Amino acid sequence: MRRFSLLVKAVSLAAVLLVLMMGLSMIGGLANERVAYRAQAAASVRESLAGQQVLAGAAMSRHCTTTVESRVERDKKVVTERHDEQVVLKSLPQSAVWTATSMLEPRYRGLYKVNSFNLDAKGDIEWTAGTDLVAPVVAAPVVAVRCDLPRVEFAVSDARGVRGIKVIGPKGAENVVASTNGEFFKTGFEAAIDLDDATLQKPFRIQLDVQLVGTEALGFVALGHENTVSLTSDWAHPSFSGAFLPMTRSASDKGFQAKWSVSSLASNARGQIGKNASVCAENIGLSRQGGQCLQSFGVDFIDPVNPASLSDRATKYGILFIVLTFAGIVLLEVLKGQAVHPVQYLLIGAAMAVFFLLLLSLSEHIAFIKAYVTAAVACVALLTVYAKAVLGGWQRALPMSAGLAVLYCVLYMVLQSEQHALLAGSLLVFAVLAGVMLLTRHVKWGGLNEGA
Repeated sequence: MRRFSLLVKAVSLAAVLLVLMMGLSMIGGLANERVAYRAQAAASVRESLAGQQVLAGAAMSRHCTTTVESRVERDKKVVTERHDEQVVLKSLPQSAVWTATSMLEPRYRGLYKVNSFNLDAKGDIEWTAGTDLVAPVVAAPVVAVRCDLPRVEFAVSDARGVRGIKVIGPKGAENVVASTNGEFFKTGFEAAIDLDDATLQKPFRIQLDVQLVGTEALGFVALGHENTVSLTSDWAHPSFSGAFLPMTRSASDKGFQAKWSVSSLASNARGQIGKNASVCAENIGLSRQGGQCLQSFGVDFIDPVNPASLSDRATKYGILFIVLTFAGIVLLEVLKGQAVHPVQYLLIGAAMAVFFLLLLSLSEHIAFIKAYVTAAVACVALLTVYAKAVLGGWQRALPMSAGLAVLYCVLYMVLQSEQHALLAGSLLVFAVLAGVMLLTRHVKWGGLNEGA
């Protein structure tokens, strides 16, 4: 076969690469679809079970009615009139100590896993004194004061996930009811606490016991002067998020433990909270009060090995792998005088592109590492057998196969360490370029245009 000129060969390879880029783009589109399907699966679980959960509370309020006496002139006579005025007393706690345990319970929608969790949270909320809730003093012009029992309020971002709530006051368990127009939260829960004025002037505490289910993320809002949250979970891959990171944390294959300690000097949640605040959790850190967001902190239960996302990332390196492989084959052509037809380049590139399709489809059914190894071994074996015929023997095919194996190993390391992806890719390209330049430094490129 007559040797192609360099110009014709370059144009042919450019056309082949263009076709392969189109194929990789289609495979990348499939990976993006799978990522979208996974997001739809998570949304389906949130709609059917409960969404991300943020727990806010507790705070106390008390409604009082004061009778005010005033003297007014009526028909040239001075008369005494009385009218009632409504007063709302509010108080936030001195300290809030939460001890929580979460157990992951994966939910599935088709092939896709979504991490839901069961939470058992116990809160110990303490007031050094509730003087802010003590009934107003009867003094002119106030002639009478009538006050309801103090009420404790708290809220969760998705009330559908509530499985149980207990409120224990100084005199025992109290009845908990849903609240739709509280003094602190637009929607939440409240309980009347049997506290008289004498008790309110002394330190007292309230205990909350909350059982929740949620999906993918858990957070807390700091409403005390001093806030401590201790969280234990069986999830081994926590991603801490929100306004504050834990002071201490540890993780192992059996789960993680984390402890937050947040002061009101650092958090502005106490200053933001007010009537009709609503706790939300589009992501941890957002708990809305009108247009503002109450600061929150917590953890995301994100699976670090998301097959669809990893496959999508891998596909982005596809054209680089194909170009590097083609560079190796061109190098063999130049050094060994073995002509390779553009159609053969196309078939080799197509086999490499199929690797990413195999990876995507296999990873939906088996562990990602197994899917990766299976797809890589299958493609390397196929290319080795084909290269033996194209390049004229095992001595030329095996080095190419070894190079492909190295490329797939590098790609896997890049996928597992996203932070070093740019460094690994840069070093790989530099190493290949340096190798090509050194091996071809004595080649007379002008002579390659002559016929075979």
